[in-house]
Amino acid sequence: MKRFITSLLATGLVFGAGSAAQGGKVVAPADEEQAILQADHTLAEALGKADKTAAEALLDESFEWTDTEGKTRTKAEVLENLASLETDGDGDTDVKTHYYGQLEIIFGFHRKARFAHIWVKRPAGWRAFVFLETPVPKQPLTAASPLTNSGTPGDCENPCRTLPYQATTAADKQVVAEWQKTKVDEWHPDAEDWATHIADEFLIINNNSERNKVERVAIARNQQEAGVGVPGDPVVSMSMSDFGNAVVMISHHVPYRGGKPYYNARVFVNRNGHWPIAWSQQTTIQAAAAVAPVANEQ
Repeated sequence: MKRFITSLLATGLVFGAGSAAQGGKVVAPADEEQAILQADHTLAEALGKADKTAAEALLDESFEWTDTEGKTRTKAEVLENLASLETDGDGDTDVKTHYYGQLEIIFGFHRKARFAHIWVKRPAGWRAFVFLETPVPKQPLTAASPLTNSGTPGDCENPCRTLPYQATTAADKQVVAEWQKTKVDEWHPDAEDWATHIADEFLIINNNSERNKVERVAIARNQQEAGVGVPGDPVVSMSMSDFGNAVVMISHHVPYRGGKPYYNARVFVNRNGHWPIAWSQQTTIQAAAAVAPVANEQ
């Protein structure tokens, strides 16, 4: 990641400022942006040198790293085998940042993957919280790609009405309510309402596609016009972490229509007491067994 970070440090707020002009986003102060990018650079160097002490100092206690195969490693597991996780960022492209006060996402492409580095501000400084990699689709998007299908009949108990998780903080309760509204709007298509729960800078990334808000709303509108919806993929497990005006939701899902489970990291942001989704990235867990369609069990 050396070449990429050196370039960013030299150009300052190019990415932060460029993406902050819309949707109520906050531009990162120059010193904060420098501190985050320097931390990312220092961590990349520590991984390259297998410097356990330097790497440990920059990893949050709750740090998770999920690779393109969907294998998730904890902080302890990462520190046990630093050499295998070395990242060479010389090929990083289309790199941008989203800043949310106590959280920043650095994202782009490398090694045929879409990567996201979520950094969070702790009392001791900026710490790596989630590193996530999703394979870039081998084939271009088609009308048959996921989310553009004509829909799937069925119920949506989990996640539309219930979850195997109980939110405890006021922010988390609001986030869950907001997110469940998007699931209901996908199940019983309501494109206009769905859009109100999505930040302007929104991206959704999975093993099959990458779409922004405009593209995703167009899909929702097509489904609404066709009168068909998609029940949400049931949640197997979930955790939530609050960072000021940002909340990170980590969840594991099984596909409603069947297939391999996947890991999902989402970021919600506080916009005047409203918690729209700003980021959603998934990676399929390749080592897991495929599950049958939920509809077959009903």
